[in-house]
Amino acid sequence: MNSKAAYDQEYFDALYALNQGDPWQYEQRWYEQRKRQICLAVLPSLQFDSAIEIGCSNGIFSQELAQRTNSLMCLDANDTAIHLAQQRLQAYQHVQVLQHIVPDELPKQKFQLIVVSEILYYLNLTALQQVLTWLHTALEPGGCILSCHWRAPISGFSLNGEDVHQYLKAHLNYAHRLSLQDSDFLIDLWLNSAQSVAEQEGLR
Repeated sequence: MNSKAAYDQEYFDALYALNQGDPWQYEQRWYEQRKRQICLAVLPSLQFDSAIEIGCSNGIFSQELAQRTNSLMCLDANDTAIHLAQQRLQAYQHVQVLQHIVPDELPKQKFQLIVVSEILYYLNLTALQQVLTWLHTALEPGGCILSCHWRAPISGFSLNGEDVHQYLKAHLNYAHRLSLQDSDFLIDLWLNSAQSVAEQEGLR
């Protein structure tokens, strides 16, 4: 199976059509708000010069990331998601919202922050391996990768959050600095640095 086959356009088109542009109720659910707050809280820096969010959906989390970044690139493959994200983020001049299919259209430049949240279990294993290869070239020295995924099985897809995070922890060649196991989701953080946050601030 090629990587484009990992993106099921009809599946996501139906989700957005049936749920008025917010399939996961990002704005309404406290579960989603809490998860975003936890993700932001574990980031090792208050501000990042450059960041990318892989799978931005309608831009809810992107809007919060925009306040912590000087340059933010948001990617999604779905037409509706891109339109909604562009509308939501139009006031942020430092944010780009681009319609790209992952992993075929990942950018060449490096970033201080890479966010891969609630997307990797929608890929097949071949595409997941391609994302891993990209991650090994795309992170700046001192940068970090934040990954967050739902733990429950997703109907119609072979991978789940447990699979994705086990794979990343086994194969990602950066310092694994944090692992959070909520009942419902997993968060893992990797740093391209030998120092912890406290060490970087001279506390150890």
